[in-house]
Amino acid sequence: MLREETLRYLKYNNQLLTEEQEALIDESIAEVVDAAEPRTVHRVFDLIEAEGMLAVDAAIVLHYGDLQKLLTGCGQCLFIAGTLGAELDRRMRYFSRIDTVKYVIMDAAASALIEETCDNLQNSLPFSDLTFRFSPGYGDVPLELQKQLLSVLDAGRRIGLTLTPQFLMMPQKSISGIVGIGISNAKKTCKDCLREDNCEFRRNHTVCYQIK
Repeated sequence: MLREETLRYLKYNNQLLTEEQEALIDESIAEVVDAAEPRTVHRVFDLIEAEGMLAVDAAIVLHYGDLQKLLTGCGQCLFIAGTLGAELDRRMRYFSRIDTVKYVIMDAAASALIEETCDNLQNSLPFSDLTFRFSPGYGDVPLELQKQLLSVLDAGRRIGLTLTPQFLMMPQKSISGIVGIGISNAKKTCKDCLREDNCEFRRNHTVCYQIK
């Protein structure tokens, strides 16, 4: 699955690969797996209604339209964050200087691995009905919400995940998200995405998320 998702991030569309290219892909994935130190953190909250909006008893604002739509019909929500660690960042910076092609493949593999890491955590939890994972920075949810989300998760202390002044996560190969618990019919689509009309993935007949 990791190789398949890596190829998808590379926008592979059944092109013929040479033996050398196949070997480089496998080598790059192995490099990422070797350097990665996957860590996750999560919390589950009951959803409550406050002033006509769904909310949780925590210092985070969920009043954005896309989040309200995601959580409608849910009784609880899951906050989640994961990182592959600082060593992978250092390894990737090294290859970005000496081997650009390998760096690009490693970047795709790392993106696939962090998604897989958080998927595995979600699958290990005792919830059968989950929405897709919605991350700050998409739709009408500002990237600034990342600060509140990571604070609620105590992600800095628990998994070493922090933010730059521009609200970008460090280590870089990290993700966070909000998941509704209680319904399973809220699937991720390209509809309403701000990048829908200018999306490199769609131009290559694929999507930026894993189809399940």
